[in-house]
Amino acid sequence: MAERYLRIACSCMSPNSDRFELIGRLVQQFGVDGIVDLTWQCCHTCNVEAHLLREHCDVTLNRPYLHLETDYAEHDTEQLKTRIEAFLEMVK
Repeated sequence: MAERYLRIACSCMSPNSDRFELIGRLVQQFGVDGIVDLTWQCCHTCNVEAHLLREHCDVTLNRPYLHLETDYAEHDTEQLKTRIEAFLEMVK
């Protein structure tokens, strides 16, 4: 069981090439037009990795990328809604 948990595609695992490979497979499998990366506030490993993931999406996958950071509160719901709507318009 430990071996399985050590193979998860989480940003806390380093190096994390598995996550990038998984995203690439999902893009191909589902015909993804754009990638939205959600980071929970204070997940520093995801924030650090977001830059690398953006490069991977832009260069390797040639797909638009949106990085969002939020917490569990509702204070930024409208801001997130606006950013996601703008991203979807851009992807169209």
